[in-house]
Amino acid sequence: MEAAGTSGQARLVTVTVTVDGEQVTSPRETTAGGLLRAAGLDPSTRELVRIEGRTQHPYPDPGQRIELHEGETFITVSTGPTPVS
Repeated sequence: MEAAGTSGQARLVTVTVTVDGEQVTSPRETTAGGLLRAAGLDPSTRELVRIEGRTQHPYPDPGQRIELHEGETFITVSTGPTPVS
């Protein structure tokens, strides 16, 4: 028997983080690629990096699961080919 007001499904918890200076809303539990896609970026050409003070934590595998916290900051780096002139 379900408690009143519950649907039997876990409530999706979302957080707002910053990716490359833009605010992005994402599920708290996601993958590096999922956050990149939520930011409108292509996981096959970008790598997610979490910024904590002066420390950077890269997520080279877009399938890596991450737990986000409200207000965290991320940047991305290009993993695509470097153009030559």
